[in-house]
Amino acid sequence: MPQKSKRFEDRVRKLHRLLSILRKIDDCERCTPQTLAEKFNTTERNIYRDINDLNAAGFPIVFDSEFNGYMFADPEYCLRELGLSSGELMALLMGHQVARSIGRPFEKAFQSILKKVHTDTSRKTRAKVKKMEEEERFFVGIDHDEEWFKKVEKQYNAVNEAIDRKVELEIVYKKLKDEKETRRAIAPYGLVFQYGLWYAVGYCNLRKDIRVFALDCIKDFKLTERHYSIPADFDIGEYFKPGWKMRRYGEPVEVVLRFGKEYARWIKRQKWHPTQKIEEKKDGSLIFKVTVEGTKELKWWIYHWIPYCEVIAPPELKKEMTGEMKAMLKVYGRNMKDSL
Repeated sequence: MPQKSKRFEDRVRKLHRLLSILRKIDDCERCTPQTLAEKFNTTERNIYRDINDLNAAGFPIVFDSEFNGYMFADPEYCLRELGLSSGELMALLMGHQVARSIGRPFEKAFQSILKKVHTDTSRKTRAKVKKMEEEERFFVGIDHDEEWFKKVEKQYNAVNEAIDRKVELEIVYKKLKDEKETRRAIAPYGLVFQYGLWYAVGYCNLRKDIRVFALDCIKDFKLTERHYSIPADFDIGEYFKPGWKMRRYGEPVEVVLRFGKEYARWIKRQKWHPTQKIEEKKDGSLIFKVTVEGTKELKWWIYHWIPYCEVIAPPELKKEMTGEMKAMLKVYGRNMKDSL
């Protein structure tokens, strides 16, 4: 059986512990840091952290010296009618849909949470979530193949463990376009799901820079005992913003596109990039401007809108795409002749 992510196991275990602590306090059981630590086979320090987390989440818990145990600060406070709103339940069920799309470990974690919703909430909430599940009122369309995740689950777990322990990971990596494998040590900063695939982002000791690694291109790996730290100013979301989606390279370049009126409204309805600027024309067309580091991914997106999208700038990109489309016409022209 593939090893599950330690991070997800720890989170599910902590969630179960927090819910159990709340139930015990709600039932007026005498709970001290020592008794709770023994009950859940953990440390008193973790119990103190749990109580702090519960207080931060809005549960008013105090230690009463006379009672010699934890209790709710407000004697009238109780959990027996704890309920979730329709919006909260919808967010949870939608999260389950997303988790189902990106891998079995994530789906199982959400199933565990939903099981607790069915047993540990008010009767009204239990009826509401059952009705929403039966109606199947929404679907989250994320491209993913469950069998594919099984092929990279070991790599995923190894990267997660490296991040948890903050130890470097030695990998054998083979890019899709390369014949040669490379050996390198990486310090993973995080994991990214994009284009239906999983990637690790982190510092590469071979290239002396932050790089992105497709998990299915990691052919072998080994955890080391060399520790590292993630820079305090690193933000995984901010790191990818200068590129179109995943790839960023070279100097920033402004790309200017003209969309015909046939598809202008499709472009206006969505925020495609943080730097985008849209200028609407009287004839119904629009000018779309965006600044990116590297145009390869953006080029793939542009092809999606051909022939209703024209590259205005930079001239290098226009020349590159013109050459590719000429090559495409040769292939399709030959196929058309063969079919006649």
